[in-house]
Amino acid sequence: MPGTFTFEECALNHSTFIGLGLQQCVFRSCLAKDVDFREADLTKADLSSTDFSESVFGDTNLTNADFSHATNYQIDPGSNRITKAIFMLPEAVSLLYCMDIQLKEE
Repeated sequence: MPGTFTFEECALNHSTFIGLGLQQCVFRSCLAKDVDFREADLTKADLSSTDFSESVFGDTNLTNADFSHATNYQIDPGSNRITKAIFMLPEAVSLLYCMDIQLKEE
């Protein structure tokens, strides 16, 4: 598809993608520390195996996005569109941290 970007095994630290249309883009096996994805459209994006430490997602479209093996993301399901996005356990538990609930382990 013309206009799509592929980033593989890249350091994208301190970048901003605010409001960009990044449908079907690839961010695979990257270091994406402190990256701003607010209001971006990442529909069907491949975000697998990427480290999202300190990155920001807000009003981001993550529909059908693939977060397989991704780490350190902090995504509020209430302020982002995550319909049919792919997440893996145990990292997916981080989606619960923004909720006003208590998590207990046995």
